[in-house]
Amino acid sequence: MKIGDVQLKNRFILAPMAGYGDVAFRSLCSSFGAGYTVSEMVSVKGLLHGGEKTLALLRTAPTENPVGVQLFGSEPDEFYRVIRECEELSKFDVIDVNMGCPVPKVTKQGEGCALMKDPARAAKIVSACKKATDKPVTVKFRLGWDSFTAIDFARAVTEAGADAITVHGRTKEQGYGGKCDLNALMSVKESVTVPFIASGDARESNIDKYDFADGVMIGRGALGNPDIFAALLGKDREDPLALLKKHYEEALGYFDERYVAATMRKHLAFYLKRLGISGEEKSGIVLAPAVSDVLELTARALKKRGGE
Repeated sequence: MKIGDVQLKNRFILAPMAGYGDVAFRSLCSSFGAGYTVSEMVSVKGLLHGGEKTLALLRTAPTENPVGVQLFGSEPDEFYRVIRECEELSKFDVIDVNMGCPVPKVTKQGEGCALMKDPARAAKIVSACKKATDKPVTVKFRLGWDSFTAIDFARAVTEAGADAITVHGRTKEQGYGGKCDLNALMSVKESVTVPFIASGDARESNIDKYDFADGVMIGRGALGNPDIFAALLGKDREDPLALLKKHYEEALGYFDERYVAATMRKHLAFYLKRLGISGEEKSGIVLAPAVSDVLELTARALKKRGGE
């Protein structure tokens, strides 16, 4: 699969996930074979103001090739300026524009999925991005705000120059509840000529249902499960405890231990579920103050379970 002139390693893509898709997690997924990775959402306004926390989201790993950056905002001229002026964006292969985030604090600013209610503005944003760079520009959006409008929206952004689109199979009003509507996604795919990436509920067990799409994004299905990409490529999975250790090692290569101990807790919950650890044991592990404590308590819980 290609996006513009960028060749992907395969059709299995790590979705941009705010709060989860930091450089360490993306690097880990890449090492297991993700064909393409995309950064967490990055605010255009934040980049224009040079915010340290915003710039920190732009870190990339050597294993990420190719890698895209996902930008969000609502003003076409701000997209143009940041793409032209922010040198940190030069290392990314693809510019992706978020037009699907359903979070109220984003949509209240006219950003994310709110742009689906204003296709003319969305098209202007895509045009501004295309004028600012010769890199491929893609758009990620949903089936609609509260009804199915994705076909008309897809036409608007592709006519404005989008080189590929990613569509999540739910409306904004659905959030992440209910089932992903694969039939609706198929109809959007049939309405465009650019590469189409399907997003929503993709797992190893149902991946064949996404064969209609050129690419498929793996989001929540990769949490605690970054080796899903190896499995999708027909390769062996990792031992879950060894995988957890590898994730911590990767994170410590980019962040200090205090930060890692705190931010890894949300990932840890998914690993512990995969390991079958719950209840009081899970609570004790999640609240452990240091990385070494987490790994020791996890290994102890598994050993105890093995002896029962």
